[in-house]
Amino acid sequence: MVADLGQPAWRAILVFVALLAVGLGVAYHNSFSVPFVFDDQGSIEDNPTLGSFATALVPPRDSGVTVSGRPLLNLSLAVNMRLGGLDVRGYHAVNLAIHFLAALTLFGVVRRTLQWPIFSEGLRREASLVAGGATLFWALHPMQTESVTYIVQRAESLVGLLFLFTVYAFIRAAATPSRAWAAAAVVTCYLGMTAKEVMAAAPLVLVLYDRTFVSGTFREAWRRHGRLHLFFASGWLILLALVIASGSRGSTVGYGAVTWLDYVLTQGPGITTYLLRAIVPVHLVFDYGAVLDRRWLIVLSGLAVVASIVVATGVLLQRKPRAGFLGAWFLLILAPTSSVIPVVSQTLAEHRMYLPLAAVAVAVALAARHFLGRRAWPILGAIAVLFCAGTVDRNHDYRSPLSIWEDTVKKTPANARALNNYGVFLREAGRSEEAMVQMARALELAPAYALVHSNLGVTLVRHALGISQTGDDVEVGSMRQARAERVAREPDRARVVEKGLGHLRQAIEIEPSNARFWSNHATALFECGRATEAVEKFERAIALEPASSVHHFNLANTLAELGRLEDAARHYEIALQMFPKQPDVLVNYAILLRWQERWPESLARLEAARALSPKMARVRSNLGVTLLAMGRTDEGLAELTRALELDPDLPQARYHLGFTLGQRGRVDEAIGHFEALLRIAPPTAELLSNLGVLQAQAGRIEQAVALTQQAIALDPGYEPARDNLARLTEFLRGASAPAQP
Repeated sequence: MVADLGQPAWRAILVFVALLAVGLGVAYHNSFSVPFVFDDQGSIEDNPTLGSFATALVPPRDSGVTVSGRPLLNLSLAVNMRLGGLDVRGYHAVNLAIHFLAALTLFGVVRRTLQWPIFSEGLRREASLVAGGATLFWALHPMQTESVTYIVQRAESLVGLLFLFTVYAFIRAAATPSRAWAAAAVVTCYLGMTAKEVMAAAPLVLVLYDRTFVSGTFREAWRRHGRLHLFFASGWLILLALVIASGSRGSTVGYGAVTWLDYVLTQGPGITTYLLRAIVPVHLVFDYGAVLDRRWLIVLSGLAVVASIVVATGVLLQRKPRAGFLGAWFLLILAPTSSVIPVVSQTLAEHRMYLPLAAVAVAVALAARHFLGRRAWPILGAIAVLFCAGTVDRNHDYRSPLSIWEDTVKKTPANARALNNYGVFLREAGRSEEAMVQMARALELAPAYALVHSNLGVTLVRHALGISQTGDDVEVGSMRQARAERVAREPDRARVVEKGLGHLRQAIEIEPSNARFWSNHATALFECGRATEAVEKFERAIALEPASSVHHFNLANTLAELGRLEDAARHYEIALQMFPKQPDVLVNYAILLRWQERWPESLARLEAARALSPKMARVRSNLGVTLLAMGRTDEGLAELTRALELDPDLPQARYHLGFTLGQRGRVDEAIGHFEALLRIAPPTAELLSNLGVLQAQAGRIEQAVALTQQAIALDPGYEPARDNLARLTEFLRGASAPAQP
């Protein structure tokens, strides 16, 4: 018999919706500025299929990126890309909206489930309270941050929304009955299969739900809804086709490096850890790595816990099926990723608890009502407040890639991948020596880890060259040359560079088909002033990964420095065709156009880059330089000043601001910028000579002479410095001659 659900208490539901919205708004208010981290790069920043809605339905395959084999997920990211480029705020807004809708759907599922006639009248009367308590527990739980704040794990929240709505639509279809709701359930089930493989559990969960709450027996469930369940099960064909088309998701799933037995042994302690974190959400870990736990006491105790849950669930499904359904929900949804099919790249992950956590939340709410009566609701409210505070605190860990990897290394010190990634962001923060320590520790744990060899090689080269930040403009080739000459004069630095290049070659030897390693090697050669050698390596990277805009961008930069401007322009255009909204590509292409004196085209690209990234210092700096070249001096100076407000250590902005201020007679200000530039970048003959001229204009002739002599020592062939020294020498002779009567 189908339950009469009655008229909903709209006032109470609206109050709950408002409460949920406020709670989530507070919990995630500090998540909107969280940058792209980890797999966001491959799935969003470097994903060429996001440039068009047509290609978005065919995400990258054979790569192992999160979007592989998941076209609906990829399409959702393409919508974000179309609307806001790489502005993270839009991605976070969509993630939070999905989570909010999923929470509302969970509320509906729990509320309507508790109103079936098989439950007591008292529980049916308090269905909204129980559903509200469970939903707040689930939605505000700090463990959910990995599926909401970590952008690409929209995969988990999106499939969670579709899974929950499929169950909700089935409940409505069974209660009415209604063909419209049945069709909606089938459509969302199919869509879920295109979002993530977790949806494979949905047909089984729906059959079990039907038997437990609606029909009473499997026989009756088949008689009443058999055709509908067949439609649900046919969704597996969609999932199978997507898995095959993705090449087993770049070989990150399946039996290869990890056997099914090793994986199972790791999942016991892993699932136990998930449960502990579900009850007490502390010590959350962003990335457990690809570790296989071999500590037998922990392995055996973990397997014992999971085996107990499996046995208890089986017994309860026979004797108390409503309680057993919660255990089955938990186990069936975890099964695709936490059983016998290895996920090689990430053996454990807390985002896998997104949907299983609902079973824990409902169990807690029901237990609280049973044992505490009316006192349960303020206690559950207090837990929700604590969870909200915990989520805010956890989101603070995500504030930068450096902070989240530092937190991960502290919690999993034997995680080679975390050590490597922590090292990368230490390097980007200008802490190269600390970075090298972390990467060396990673290699001690995993000597054949090619990615660490590649990143350590890059770090060693950049440290030896004195490069504190990435993303140099194509027009600072003189600085690269100065660095290369400095290394040539200092044997210790030269040895560090060769050691770094050795690690880069070793990475390629370990994984010769990895385009990133060829690109990293090429980038290091480019930064060493060996642009001609770099071209060959970049071309090899493109041959291996032709759809990567990054490789085309880097090759374009190298060709531009070699003076092959037309070839460079072609590769900039290719990169922009793949990703039209890339500020770095727009900036460097604009610089090339500026070299060609194509001022309007250069300005247009820089203004487009500024619209995309108004707080990106090098965009402002290059816009200022172009405006200066066009004679719009006041506007140019304003942009250069804004660039230095955003990044006081930006060499280009310092140089052009100092040079222009010097031309305008603001000598002391110009000197200040050039002296600051000398503190952040290697000296060049041009810089020292210009600073000497400014010191002479300020009347400090001896300092001017010393600076000019340093310029000549750096580059004996630099004629402007020689001419300036001759004039200064003549001036000093005239000033020291006796006065004529």
